[in-house]
Amino acid sequence: MNLIILEGSDHAGAGRYVLTDSRADHIRVVLKAEPGDSVAVGLLNGPIARGRIETVSVEAVSLVCEGLTPMHDAFPIDLILAMPRPKALKRVLVTIASMAVRSVHLVNAARVEKSYFDSPVLEPEIMRSHLIEGLSQGKHTQLPNVTVHKLFRPFVEDTMPQLATTEGGPGRRLLCHPGAKHRATDLALDPLQPVRLAIGPEGGWVPFEVELLEAAGFESFELGPWVLRVEAAVAVALGQISMLVRGAGPG
Repeated sequence: MNLIILEGSDHAGAGRYVLTDSRADHIRVVLKAEPGDSVAVGLLNGPIARGRIETVSVEAVSLVCEGLTPMHDAFPIDLILAMPRPKALKRVLVTIASMAVRSVHLVNAARVEKSYFDSPVLEPEIMRSHLIEGLSQGKHTQLPNVTVHKLFRPFVEDTMPQLATTEGGPGRRLLCHPGAKHRATDLALDPLQPVRLAIGPEGGWVPFEVELLEAAGFESFELGPWVLRVEAAVAVALGQISMLVRGAGPG
């Protein structure tokens, strides 16, 4: 854990937090912290801070938050992702949270197995646990919003226009697809303009889906001459877009 994520249920009053789960084990066993030591903590959906250890026992660790520092707003990126295999989805949730994705829309696609939508990984508490693991890894505190859409065409034609209102404007719409004419490096990105990134299943989007997304304003690009597993494609695409945005920013 690079950042201990604290939640409201941990609060014991006056800036004091009590941990009794794996976070306490990490502080006690991995960090080997003792009373008086400090660890990096972050309040879920809030600021980061230093946590001064008060007590350490087999049952619990108590700490006091000091020096609250607001998190800098991350570059706003929303991911539209064809529903992955359940095992891959676990890893994807960790990745998108660690890379500060703002929201994720899990959508159906022609090459998605319908049984994926029945996976227990989609239970809110299970998804939440993987997202918080990602926040701890990436040292972020803002929990991504995850929604599931079982119908592809209504999502593109009906829901997407609504996102222009609920998620801060239409944004730049990018479609990651093997064999596209352009690569990410061909894209001129504005660091002030949100990005909506669509990534398909491992076999890629079918032609109908590509046409529908492009008709909705998505620009197609490829990551390279490979067909990647979805978890790899998500990490590579987010990394490339992040570097392009940083390169386009001031200074």
